[in-house]
Amino acid sequence: MINASIWLAIFCLSIFVIFWAYFGYFIALAIISRLYRRKIVKNDDLPKISFIVTAYNEELRIRRKIENTLEIDYPKDKFEAIFVSDGSTDKTNEIISSYAEKGIKLLVLPVRQGKHYGQHEAVKIATGDILVFTDATTYLNPDSVKKLVRGFADPSVGCISGEDFVETDESESAGEGAYVKYEMKLRSLESKVGDLVGVSGCFFALRKKLTDTWFSDLSSDFYLPILTHMKGYRVILESEAVCRYAALKDPEKEFQRKVRTIVNGMAVLDRLKTILNPFKYGFFSLQIISHKLFRWSVPAALAFVFFSSISLMENSRFFEVVFWLQIGFYAVALTGYLIKPLRKILLFKIPLFFVTVNFSIFIAWLKFLTGRRYVTWESTKR
Repeated sequence: MINASIWLAIFCLSIFVIFWAYFGYFIALAIISRLYRRKIVKNDDLPKISFIVTAYNEELRIRRKIENTLEIDYPKDKFEAIFVSDGSTDKTNEIISSYAEKGIKLLVLPVRQGKHYGQHEAVKIATGDILVFTDATTYLNPDSVKKLVRGFADPSVGCISGEDFVETDESESAGEGAYVKYEMKLRSLESKVGDLVGVSGCFFALRKKLTDTWFSDLSSDFYLPILTHMKGYRVILESEAVCRYAALKDPEKEFQRKVRTIVNGMAVLDRLKTILNPFKYGFFSLQIISHKLFRWSVPAALAFVFFSSISLMENSRFFEVVFWLQIGFYAVALTGYLIKPLRKILLFKIPLFFVTVNFSIFIAWLKFLTGRRYVTWESTKR
């Protein structure tokens, strides 16, 4: 039988985990950034780049992506565009091939093996010193690539992330827009005081020489930044290099995407466990623990808060209130899930998004621990 003091300790520890995951780490970085900032050297001496796009059955959207690529403001003699078709069975290959005279190169993979494998194969034929990765459903401003790569003038920089901008009607989105804004601000703070823990999977750049030990079955937007840091280079954010994509309006799709992303992230840390050793990797290890492991621990913390509240509420008015507040919060989230028109209302949207995210983490843990991995997946329709 667990006594009240132990339940109280469990409650307090769980509240700390939730607080640190969503507020404490952010606040700590904000305070540190006031006291210390790492400087970055930038200039307009543009390097030769290979611009890599992977696609699977994107016949409805690939033309727009190619046209967007051709609008990029970058010297033609320093710009190479490689479009990888990952086992596409529709007209994707035909559409990409029609742009060959405009400098668009097509790499066809006959068997579908996933986005990260496609990126890995493109690197083998890339001639640029800098690799720029972007998605078929992401669109760039004409000057975004120039702004993204100017940080490579600093020899200590190995990887640079662009900044996500979600095109959304906030009244209709599943909460993704607000979450991305939060994540971008957090990345900005990480970049100022240390390194990014992860980069924007839809728009980031990397020195080609850092890809020699790239495992193509791992998520590139998490694995490559960690690899970059392990090799002694910095990972930074270029907030002026903006990439745009449409928000998800459906919580079910947001849920599926989140599960996939988290499982792939867990697979990276499982492969690179040593990066969690702060005695070897210092502050960066603490960043990963705070940004990833604490956040992935929130579902368990929420469960402990709930059950500890039940155990403590019999003799405490405070914990009785805490218990019913949780019941009310989850009831509002469930109502928003069941009645779609209510998702436009902030009162329902925020609880629904929070519960969706944390339930997706719970499911991701189940899938990861049972050996599930996501090498291939259907592109999220936005």
